[in-house]
Amino acid sequence: MKSQAHAEQPDEALLLNLFCVPEKEAWRVHVRPTWLPRYLRDMFDEHGEAFPVFLDFDDLDRHMAKREMPFQKRVSRIGAIELTANGEAATALAVWLSSAFGTGVREGSRASVPDVG
Repeated sequence: MKSQAHAEQPDEALLLNLFCVPEKEAWRVHVRPTWLPRYLRDMFDEHGEAFPVFLDFDDLDRHMAKREMPFQKRVSRIGAIELTANGEAATALAVWLSSAFGTGVREGSRASVPDVG
């Protein structure tokens, strides 16, 4: 991933924006080319895309709530999900995403694929 903002930034300057599109049992994740932690950069291709990714959005809600980190989650009519977090919440979102890359679906849960239609 060729992020435009590779230099370390203060927490308040961090912005992580992800666009997740469902494809069968997995998700295609697009990252906005701003801040991305070093440990996630190799997970995305040169276009800022990762596939397949197995995401559990209920787990994300629990992860962020436990840390009291605010984030935005927008669901489109076609079932795509946009996630946006700033500052420390961006770091918490990145940690959750790294877990999804590392383990797929967490034990005791299944990937969230929205019902569309």
